[in-house]
Amino acid sequence: MRSLASSQCYVQQLVTDALKTTPEDIAPEHNDRRNAASGMRTTRLSALAIEQSSEAGGEALRIAFEDVRKVRLSVEMAGPSSQVVCRVRDADGRELVFGSMSWVRPGAWELQAETFRALLIALHRALIPHRDRIAFLEGSTLGILVTLFSLGAAMVSITLIVFAYLFFWQENPVGLFFLPGTAAGIWMMRLFWPRKPRYYDPDRYALAGPPGPGTAAGPEAD
Repeated sequence: MRSLASSQCYVQQLVTDALKTTPEDIAPEHNDRRNAASGMRTTRLSALAIEQSSEAGGEALRIAFEDVRKVRLSVEMAGPSSQVVCRVRDADGRELVFGSMSWVRPGAWELQAETFRALLIALHRALIPHRDRIAFLEGSTLGILVTLFSLGAAMVSITLIVFAYLFFWQENPVGLFFLPGTAAGIWMMRLFWPRKPRYYDPDRYALAGPPGPGTAAGPEAD
């Protein structure tokens, strides 16, 4: 498991690494599967929009660049690890989602970092002309963070109680097997510590150079 001080640091590190490679060398098309029921999804850019189709069929989701109102980068669970997820939302509330890892089977995810990075950089470059109408945010919504933080806290509490009861009260060494659960709960609490999302400068990803400090002005985060 990866221990992180904050999701913002993880997002910045992933995409900063991409800037060491010429983005044009990689086609801005990305395949990932969000869960068992979603089917494999292909996300690509056209001249005027970001589009996503699914192997499961159905109508493809298309969001024109000029209609984008929010781009959110956040860290989410991916089995025993974590991944960066990009959510693009338009003025009508429609949301297109793609992530840096793809679901393979229960508990197993496949890393798709190269195509994720390439698509993320190309997307930010396409959105620069419309940046004044878009909120670029890093971090999950407060509700998701509180929920996952609470789950981690519950894991810590339960495993510590069972460990103390078995190891100290009954003097049973089996209690030691519950300590990894405590460590996993602490990891979740660190990763999903409740905090407000913050704005970031889209130029950090759109320009072929190292990201710079500062935030982009935009609508108030929710």
